[in-house]
Amino acid sequence: MIDLSGKVAIVTGGSVGSELARGFLEAGANVAFVYRNPGRGTALRKEFEKFSSTFQPVQADLTDAGQARNAVVSVKGRFGRVDFLLNSLGGWLGGKKLHEHSAAELQKMFSMDVFPTFNIMSAVLPLMAEQKFGRVVNFISMQVFGSGAGNSVYTASKAAILALSNAAAEEYKNDGVSVFAVAPSTIDTADNRKSMPKADTKKWVKIDEIVAALLFLCSAGDSLNGTVLKFPGRI
Repeated sequence: MIDLSGKVAIVTGGSVGSELARGFLEAGANVAFVYRNPGRGTALRKEFEKFSSTFQPVQADLTDAGQARNAVVSVKGRFGRVDFLLNSLGGWLGGKKLHEHSAAELQKMFSMDVFPTFNIMSAVLPLMAEQKFGRVVNFISMQVFGSGAGNSVYTASKAAILALSNAAAEEYKNDGVSVFAVAPSTIDTADNRKSMPKADTKKWVKIDEIVAALLFLCSAGDSLNGTVLKFPGRI
């Protein structure tokens, strides 16, 4: 079993983020969960009650660069460092042709995905570079490697995150920092099952496979900097 005792992870996102947090807590890491909705803090504390000594919920709106910086400062203040950023935040807009989307919808999609990703990376990368160690994992989508049909604004947003990830992988590789991207198709979560009750879930990506992959990347990914892990699901 992978042992991450003494390491510190910042996790973002919804139900996927919760599973990532649980996997890293069970591996011995300290985990800070950054969430946006102020009402979620109580639920997170209850969900991870047995890990209270190694778990820190941090409320922040990552579309705001100042709040992103403050979140990282808070985590460093409690745990002393930040080793991993597991960035599974994001949303979805789609189901239409490109011309049926408005510029406002494109901006909204970037506000959900790109700006928060840029802000939290900007806040954490200097600390990782100073430590001479860090792992950043950003979530994109298999849509980036397909046609993107019916998902033009969503795919554009995820492609932008891939571009940020690729650039950071080169810029910080001499500082002991590795940057990865994870590209899943539909992930088998309770939220996705609820929103798509008629879908064939047997084809979906299992969340425990993603957790296992990220545990490996963070524990032994020195030579894999810039890697994109694709999870196309069961075809």
